[in-house]
Amino acid sequence: MNHTILGKGAWGEAMGLALQERGHDVKWLDKGEHKIPSSTNILWIALPTQAVRECFEKSEGLPSEVPVVSLSKGIEISTGKRVSEIVAHFCPKSKIAAVSGPSLAGEILKKVPTALVAASSDDELARVVQQALHGPSLRVYRSQDLIGVEWGGALKNVYALAAGMCAGLGLGENSLAGLTTRSLREMTRVAVHFGAEEETVQGLSGVGDLILTSYSRSSRNRRVGERLGVGDSVTQALTSVDGVCEGVPTTEALHKILLAQKIDAPIAQQLFQVLQGKKSPKEGLLALLDRGSKSETE
Repeated sequence: MNHTILGKGAWGEAMGLALQERGHDVKWLDKGEHKIPSSTNILWIALPTQAVRECFEKSEGLPSEVPVVSLSKGIEISTGKRVSEIVAHFCPKSKIAAVSGPSLAGEILKKVPTALVAASSDDELARVVQQALHGPSLRVYRSQDLIGVEWGGALKNVYALAAGMCAGLGLGENSLAGLTTRSLREMTRVAVHFGAEEETVQGLSGVGDLILTSYSRSSRNRRVGERLGVGDSVTQALTSVDGVCEGVPTTEALHKILLAQKIDAPIAQQLFQVLQGKKSPKEGLLALLDRGSKSETE
């Protein structure tokens, strides 16, 4: 089977090499390359979310019915759309899937045992993607909840920034555990509002990815949050890591959605205030502690 991957960052490279190890032919299209091979059987997206639309606008030979698999984890700022929704605009006849879960690209390259989930509303495509990647060190589950898997992958980046800030402020393990747990509750509320299944958010693409991204210092979002916590500006924090930190633009996109839909998400709202320079990280986290008491299930 012939696979074309848009983007050759760490994540796209790791997944492409995994496909090659399973005997598939893989071609990567990096920056400036827009001609999609006519032999493509599955098209993969491994791009920063904010770059997906422009890439598709410039693509040549875009296959009208070839399945598309998203590896990107974010929400588009200008439209509030998930990656699959952006793709559907350009490829209305294509079946779409997403692969997500707790996974550091470097560890996949080292063949560290990793669990992922392949999701598509089309179960046949989910099975094809699952079988293409599944191997000795890469265990792939499948799901038909594409909405839930995409929201989980996008939102965990937002809350990992908050976790990093908590660590950067030196607030301790109790605070970090409490913040991460409440972040999961907030993630679930937002994702379910948009059609996700709660069970999905409690799985690999939700809580699994949230734990990894919030606690691992190999996570760009966690590291950027830490730099904010110790006093760096957003610009300084972003330049301290290689690659894209999806949590920053996704927080902006999420803020617009929360306002429009009137969804209560205090952690994300305080984080947005910090990223906009309207509050310090300490002020943002203290604002969460100063809120009125309520039931844990709220």
